[in-house]
Amino acid sequence: MDNLPNIPSPLPPLAAASKPRRRRWQLYLLVGFFALIMLGSLSFVVASALEEHDTFCISCHTAPEITYYNRAYYALDHPTEAIPDLSTVHYHAAQAANAEPFKCIDCHRGDSSLPHRITTVALGAYDALIYLAGRDDPTIEKQRTKTGWLANASCATCHSEALLKLDGINNHFHTYLPQAQEALLRGGSLTIGAGLQQALAESGNPPPTSLEIIEVQLFCSDCHQAHKAQPLNADKFFMDETLRNTACVACHLVAKVGPQDVRELSGQ
Repeated sequence: MDNLPNIPSPLPPLAAASKPRRRRWQLYLLVGFFALIMLGSLSFVVASALEEHDTFCISCHTAPEITYYNRAYYALDHPTEAIPDLSTVHYHAAQAANAEPFKCIDCHRGDSSLPHRITTVALGAYDALIYLAGRDDPTIEKQRTKTGWLANASCATCHSEALLKLDGINNHFHTYLPQAQEALLRGGSLTIGAGLQQALAESGNPPPTSLEIIEVQLFCSDCHQAHKAQPLNADKFFMDETLRNTACVACHLVAKVGPQDVRELSGQ
């Protein structure tokens, strides 16, 4: 018996000892993942609700947005005075029609689809960071924005009738735009203006049933400046003629017809 070797007692396998720990980390990761989803969803809902209030929008923005806010609400209190800009017209028109009050976000939420809503909330977070970092742009009347396509989608959604009104030269600057095709695909209907109706009656041709589109990258704001004060141009839909002529030529260049130089439009 004294010659038997000393055999040590068996130790538990390392893999078996570490397995419960790995399971705990997997559980922690899973809980953290769902917590982030819940937090993100809650933030999205809260931000979407807050954006429905103009006072919230201007709380983080500075000189430009406060100026636009003051213009709009001054006009609501003084409905007989000249309307300074296109943005204010929307507030005024909603009030005159006893409709739901107009809001900043109505022009900045895109077409209200989920991708556009996510982009809007993300843009709001980005703007908040710019504000907190003190890097906001105090320029009052900007003519270019990085997300012009988002406001453009809002314009096209509400003004699809103008995009789909076929009236020859009287409305060709709308009906040739890609936005017109998008409005038609969303379920809009083509209408025939009085000018085109007369031309069709004289020629005996049937009314068109489709759109001819020019693939040009133009936004509504390339002609209609939303926040530029120009009350004397209200009857021209708040268009800056220089910007409008540039947009016209940009489209003609792609189409390879019509004026190919701004000077042909401006008479310079």
